Amino acid sequence: MKIELSERMQAVSALVPKGHVAADIGCDHGFVSIDLVQRSICPHVYAADVRKGPLDRAKEHIAACGLKDKITAVLSDGLKEVPVCGSGADGFIAAGMGGKLIVSILTAVPKKTAQLSWCVLSPQSEIWLVRQALRELRFFIIEENMVLEEGKYYPMMLAVRAGADWDVEVENAQRKKHRLAEKLLQSGLTDETCRFAGDWLGWQLMDSRSKVLFSFLEHTIKTDEALILALPKPDGDRAADCSDQRMPGDDAAERILKRRTELEARIQLSEKVLEVLKMEKQ
Repeated sequence: MKIELSERMQAVSALVPKGHVAADIGCDHGFVSIDLVQRSICPHVYAADVRKGPLDRAKEHIAACGLKDKITAVLSDGLKEVPVCGSGADGFIAAGMGGKLIVSILTAVPKKTAQLSWCVLSPQSEIWLVRQALRELRFFIIEENMVLEEGKYYPMMLAVRAGADWDVEVENAQRKKHRLAEKLLQSGLTDETCRFAGDWLGWQLMDSRSKVLFSFLEHTIKTDEALILALPKPDGDRAADCSDQRMPGDDAAERILKRRTELEARIQLSEKVLEVLKMEKQ
């Protein structure tokens, strides 16, 4: 049985380090697990899902590919029932779920997470929360990618523990991060905004000058400008009462102002990052 992955899942699979036992969390139909074994990337994979239905289908696909000896299907909420270290997994994959859920997987069983040496993650929302959690757990992001598929942007990353296997890669990643952060600070960004740029966009992705990242930033600017234009305008006299557009006691107006400020800040950050990266690319 030949497995055909989408471009997005091909990119996720491509980040998995060769020679390591992986846990495919939220494996769904098991296609990524099968791909990793068929391409001889992983000697063994634990295909895990919290739902019995998808896991049963994964088992059928694994059996159809003749890989029952190399892929173990596990009914598990995140990493809770997945064996780690020893003959178990030393890293995991989590793609196609929200950032908060991925953070919960990282933190739900801290003793297991502490024994893992890598993870490949592709959050579909609130990606800055994932990068912040990785930093707190002493993981270092050494490689990132972004794919545009069917009009949606999908970021992904490989994060590792500093150690014998990845010392050089971690050092190179840290050097790229510090060099790029210095460029952004020189362009006028504050320390806080610079940190958020890294958590939102990813230092390694920015350093790669990815065309898809450029497209994402341009799309963000265009979309946020349209959102600002669509925001309700404050009524005449109310708008004139306060030069900063604040209307005390008007909760709706306060929310509109807050949203406008957030959108304008994101536009400014996107424009500044684009400017710096395009200058670096020349």
